[in-house]
Amino acid sequence: MEPSLSDFLLPGLKLMIIGMGIVYLFLALLVWIIGVTARLVGTMAPEPTQIAKRSSLEVEKEEAELVAVIATAVERHSR
Repeated sequence: MEPSLSDFLLPGLKLMIIGMGIVYLFLALLVWIIGVTARLVGTMAPEPTQIAKRSSLEVEKEEAELVAVIATAVERHSR
């Protein structure tokens, strides 16, 4: 007696369902672990500090100084 297609197909389908279920459970566990870790790290992280904003006058002064320094460096290099 020859084995029929269903003799091979049913065990294959069972194996596929078991394998996909294991992968799904592993991924769900991984997502849960990442979520717990993110919450733990979030509670340990320091509070964000406010960065002092500089006035546009200070920024322009720094940029002018930077331009002067670059111009001097280019001039000395070209000598």
